[in-house]
Amino acid sequence: MKVIHVGLLNYKQGGPALSTYLTIKGLRENGIDAYSLSCPLMKGDSLVGDVPQLFTKKPFIKLIGFEFIGGVRNLLDDCNPVDLIHIQGIWSSLPHYCAAYAFKHNIPYIIAPRGSLYPQALSISSWKKKLSMMIWQDKEIRRATCIQATCKEELLYFRDLGYNNPVAIIPNPIDCKELMNQSIIINTTFRFGYLGRLHPRKKIEKLIYAFANRKDYFKKCELLIIGSDIPEYEDFLRSEVKRLGLTNVIFTGFLQGEEKDKAIRSLSCLINPSDFENFGNVINEALVRGIPAIATKGSPWEVLEQHHCGWWIDNDQESIERAMINAYEITENERTQMGLNGKQLVNDEFSVGALGKKMKILYEWILKGGVKPSFVYYD
Repeated sequence: MKVIHVGLLNYKQGGPALSTYLTIKGLRENGIDAYSLSCPLMKGDSLVGDVPQLFTKKPFIKLIGFEFIGGVRNLLDDCNPVDLIHIQGIWSSLPHYCAAYAFKHNIPYIIAPRGSLYPQALSISSWKKKLSMMIWQDKEIRRATCIQATCKEELLYFRDLGYNNPVAIIPNPIDCKELMNQSIIINTTFRFGYLGRLHPRKKIEKLIYAFANRKDYFKKCELLIIGSDIPEYEDFLRSEVKRLGLTNVIFTGFLQGEEKDKAIRSLSCLINPSDFENFGNVINEALVRGIPAIATKGSPWEVLEQHHCGWWIDNDQESIERAMINAYEITENERTQMGLNGKQLVNDEFSVGALGKKMKILYEWILKGGVKPSFVYYD
């Protein structure tokens, strides 16, 4: 079986690039001939991992956020026969070209919206998205053989928009093999951490305000902010830290490889304060290393409570502060047990091998028919 995954594997794309790479890796481990198709890297960029790559030509025209890319059809022609195309993300030009190609050549295709159809996401640059829906996007979604959602909440938002495609709920994978055996770095200082893009919708300022509002609780703690993205937002965060007179908030900038791994393992607790996330890969990045996590109910992480490896909370300021206090006040033995619980959860539910096998089952059902997998929904 030959499958093309359409999506960027650039480190700077964060979670989507990592999960696309790990999905391809898991498929290849399960005997699927899977490839990545993406645009060439720009100067200073790097790949998240090593899987077979197909690169288009560089975009040659940009018009109101849409990139015109040459040679996509010829590239796909050269790959034939292709059994299935799996498209990661919507709105941009490369997914559009590949969906149109798949439809024209009667190749089944899957779309993974990656949270792009959440109400909060649709409200960003809404006029461009409405125009895209009118011209091509709605039609391409309806033609998709299947939709991949990472959680039930994403499925429900998809249905609310009136789409009735089959939906497979398959979360993002994480590479457990080496990380499971790593030990956390013991610090004398309790360290909260944020990991990910520095983007306004991530609401990182809530963590800074928690440190300011609860100075008595957190005066001996540190807040490590790992990541980069929008300079203006990072400038805002830094200015708030300065305005509030905080000396225990640290910005690391963008980290990767060993530096990133060391920073995560130095945390006592990771926090994702976003108003919404369709999955939240960074939670897995903490759990697999034995770090308890706090996630807001804007993300589908109720399993943190169910498996006693973190806290799933409302995304208001008071709830975030209360959860941080709870994380700080638990005993070291309880925190260690929460870390072990998190590792077990990731290994059982989110490992590369386990989710690669599930994706293979989905592909075989699409191509060969038979009994519908239990994780595929028609309603």
